[in-house]
This record gives sequence, C-alpha cells and structure tokens, in this order.
Amino acid sequence: MQISVESVNSIKKKLNFEIPAEKVSAEVDKAYAEIRKHAAIKGFRKGKVPMSLIEKHYGEKMADDVVKSLVSDTYFQAVTEKGLNPVSYPVIESEMLQKGQPFKYSATIEVFPEVELKEYLGLEVQKEKLELDPAAVDARLKEMQERMAQLAPAPEGRAAAMGDFVTFDFEGSIDGVPFDGGAAEDFQLEIGSGRFIPGFEDQLVGMTVGTNSTIKVTFPENYGSAELAGKPADFEITVKEIKIKELPELNDDFAKEFGEEFETLDLLKAKLAEINQAQEESRINHDLRENVFKALIEKNPVEVPEALVDRQVTMMLENTKQRLASQRMSLEMMGMTDDSYKAQFRDAARDQVKGSVIVDAVAEKESVVVTEEEFEGQIAQISAQTGQPLEKVAQMYKTNERAKDSLMAQMREDKAVQFIIERAKVTEVPKAESK
Repeated sequence: MQISVESVNSIKKKLNFEIPAEKVSAEVDKAYAEIRKHAAIKGFRKGKVPMSLIEKHYGEKMADDVVKSLVSDTYFQAVTEKGLNPVSYPVIESEMLQKGQPFKYSATIEVFPEVELKEYLGLEVQKEKLELDPAAVDARLKEMQERMAQLAPAPEGRAAAMGDFVTFDFEGSIDGVPFDGGAAEDFQLEIGSGRFIPGFEDQLVGMTVGTNSTIKVTFPENYGSAELAGKPADFEITVKEIKIKELPELNDDFAKEFGEEFETLDLLKAKLAEINQAQEESRINHDLRENVFKALIEKNPVEVPEALVDRQVTMMLENTKQRLASQRMSLEMMGMTDDSYKAQFRDAARDQVKGSVIVDAVAEKESVVVTEEEFEGQIAQISAQTGQPLEKVAQMYKTNERAKDSLMAQMREDKAVQFIIERAKVTEVPKAESK
C-alpha cells in the first residue's frame, strides 16, 4: 500500500492512499461471499444463488462494504504511522472501485496545530485593581428582599406602576392578523422585568383592573422569529389583577431566615461582603486570563481548526443556556437563536481556542505537569464546593476516565497560565482604565 501526506495548510492534511489490486480483489471476493450467505432472490435458496446474479443485484452494496472495509483498515493505521493528531472526522474522496484494479482514495483531516512559540515570557498585561464597592452589599440585600417579598392585591382603583405584577389576557396581531404564540390568558408579568419586547411593559403603567386597551409595539430587527422581526404589532389586552410587592424589613429576623449562623443582620452583611470580594477577585482573575490570552495570540500567531472552534462555541452556547435557565430566562427571550448566538460569538470562541493551543504548547515546552497530590487537592475542592462526600467525588473521577482526563487537562492549562502570569509584567489599573 502506498500512502502520501499532502499539507493543504498548517492545520489541514490530505492523506492519499493507493491499495494494491490483489488486496482489492480479495476484499471483493470476501464481500460477495458474505452477501451470498444471506441473499434472497426468488427461485433460489439462501446460499445457493449463482454468483453472476449476486454480482448483478448486489454490486452496489458490495462496493459500499468493500470501500468501508478498506478505509477502516488503512486510514487509522496511516494516521498512527504518520504521527498525525486529527481533531475532525475525515472527508473521504475515492475513485470507482474495480476488482483487479488498485483502489485510490484520499482522506482530508484537520489536525491539532503545531505552535511555533515566539514570545510568552515577560508579556505586558493589565490587571484591574481590586476596589470593593460597599453599595454591592446593599444591592445584594435588596435582591434578597425582593426574593422574599410577598405579593398582595393592590388597593382598589390603584393604577399599575413599575415593579407591580399585572395579570392580563392578550392577543397580538400584525395588520389585523393574529400570529402564532401571540396570545395568552391570565398571564402574569412584572412591569419593568424586560420579559416583553421594548415598549410593551411601559404602556401597562397607569392601567387599572378592568382596563381594555391596545398596546402598539414594533418587534426588534434582530428578533428571534424572522416572521416577526422588525414588524409593528398590536396587542389587545384586558387587565384582570394588579399585585404589589411587600418587602420584609431588613433586621436581625430577616438575617436569621438565611441560616442559623446569621444571628444578626451585621453577620449577614459581613458574609455578603466576603462573597462579593471573592466574586470580584474571580472576575478580575478571569479578565487577567483573557488579557494573557490576547497577548499570547498577538505575539504567537496560530491557525486553529474550525472543528475545535465548533466545539468551543457549542460549549459556550450550552453554558449560556444553563445560566439563563437558572435565571428563568432563555435565548429566545434575549432575541437570539442557537445559530445567531454561534455566529455572534464564533470569533470569541476562536480566540479562546487559539489561547488554549498556545498555552498547551507552553506547558509542553516548560514541562508543566499536574501531580497526583494536586489532583487530589482539586477533588477535595470540588467536594467542598458541591457539598458532595469526598469519597463519592473521588470515585466518580476514578471510574470515569474521560472526566478525569478533562479535569487534568484544565488543571494543566490553569497551571501553565499561572506560570506565564508569574513571569509577566502585570500592571494594576483602576477599573475604569482596564481593558
């Protein structure tokens, strides 16, 4: 068998195969023999059909079976022998299969890029200076108050205001024609929540129970539904109920609602300040990491396979969906679809892949490894963060090799990034000046 490797570009390789005629003939005979065992042709018993009829009726199936067999037998062997690291499935192109003739085919693949490291030590990067805003604790307390608020019917005759919960029936139409998904009964909406398209909620302000009115709005140009995007619409509504939020008083009793350890409101505030600081430090470190990635990409240009970009943007999409779901929101409520999200964030995904590829090359060059002690420490941290027993978490990674490999890879990348940061020229700047 003859194999040659052609470089389409730095991340795409084309493997060309030529399989000898005798190998092809042997596979063809083998395929026909297997087909003959099960072939059903009227007038003949299974296994007794003449080969001439088998070839006439099953030639196409034979060719498919033989091509799959030849490719399977040769492609993976060649990838290993040539030391290639594919990140995508091969695109196969082949000539017509003919018994007694050599079979030629090609397999085009994207491969993990080889990075030529030029500069990664002494990078100049900015880091936002930690500046804690006391108002953040007050804002968090306000959110907790809102979550514990009780809804009570508004006084009779009181008009709806921002922050009120209004229950109403509605039916939407465009040019007098109702559209799918544009109607509902007993729909409850918090005015100002931003759940409806711009302009809708503002027009609810001032209405009272029993109001029948028409709300006129225009769907945004980037709305998730192409049939509605950019079009003016009328919503006939009937207000059925208005409720107002009654907030609990901020005192020691309020604090105790969140755990026995919070005997006073001051203790709760102290805990919120601690959480806020940890979150701010995490955000700043994440931004620093992004700045390191940008600097690495600028100093070490690299091309990355689209297959890796596809995986990254898909992972980002799923993470975003999960985060929105935790907030009782969805992509559609943000005026986006899966496709529009992927299009908008594809460049960001590509930069993340580039940064990871370069960091991986640094880790390789600097012999960055994750020790067993570090891995066990990470397991303990995961146990503490999730509240799961240490033994259960450890067993999960022990029995799931893929999960362990993924965690080890992330730890290795984090360790390599820290290696780069420790040797970088990091300048702290106020939040307003950070990039």
